[in-house]
Amino acid sequence: AYEASLIKMRKDILRLVEVNKSADLSAADVGDEADQATQSSERELQFELSDNERNSLDAVEAALRKIDTGVYGVCESCRGKIAAPRLKAIPHARYCIGCQSKFDAPRG
Repeated sequence: AYEASLIKMRKDILRLVEVNKSADLSAADVGDEADQATQSSERELQFELSDNERNSLDAVEAALRKIDTGVYGVCESCRGKIAAPRLKAIPHARYCIGCQSKFDAPRG
């Protein structure tokens, strides 16, 4: 079940990447300075989304490799089992909820 979810996530990400690629980023800037600034911001947002998509795709691919090697569902930090509800919500989770909470805790 997790593998099917991960494969669907991978297809969705790749489809989104293709849609973004087909958007014409090379269109000439037209309009006044405000228009050009807006177009520039939109391009920056598309590049940020591309980074997020790349990170998501990397995480999904890593999870699929873990399935192939038999270590799927094992926390990369404590080597404990990642709870099924967490994997259902985030099939590409790398850490159990306890370890993830430690990483997310503010340091100070």
